Amino acid sequence: MQPPQDGPGAARGADDGRRFARTPEDFACLVCGATVRGDGYTNHCPACLWSRHVDVNPGDRAAPCRGLMRPVGVEMRARETVLTHRCESCGHLRRNRTSPADAESALFALAARVADEVSLRGPGDAGLRGGAAVRGTGRGSGAPRRRGRPR
Repeated sequence: MQPPQDGPGAARGADDGRRFARTPEDFACLVCGATVRGDGYTNHCPACLWSRHVDVNPGDRAAPCRGLMRPVGVEMRARETVLTHRCESCGHLRRNRTSPADAESALFALAARVADEVSLRGPGDAGLRGGAAVRGTGRGSGAPRRRGRPR
């Protein structure tokens, strides 16, 4: 049996194998320039929601990529809000909880942008907007036509 370790990666879940190293760091956002005071759980800028690809496991700072991570999704649940980031350099996806310090306007703007992108893409055709593509009532869908005044 090995003795306990100190330093990054030392905090490990007992049975689940997950690793987390709490690393409090302050940083300047590379996108908007905001000065961010880290608390050990901070992994994105609270002003613009961008992040940086620095971790393999949360807090270990072991990712060699160091690319900027764009906020590409937001899930609002009953008790928490979760952001999804995609690395601009390598495409890595990571989900992160938001913090109370995050700007609500940035979260809502991201949610609106994602909703707009989804409405622009239809199943199987990125060029259709909402309407028939979303409802599945377009030509060849097999769905009955809507009754009422023709468009």
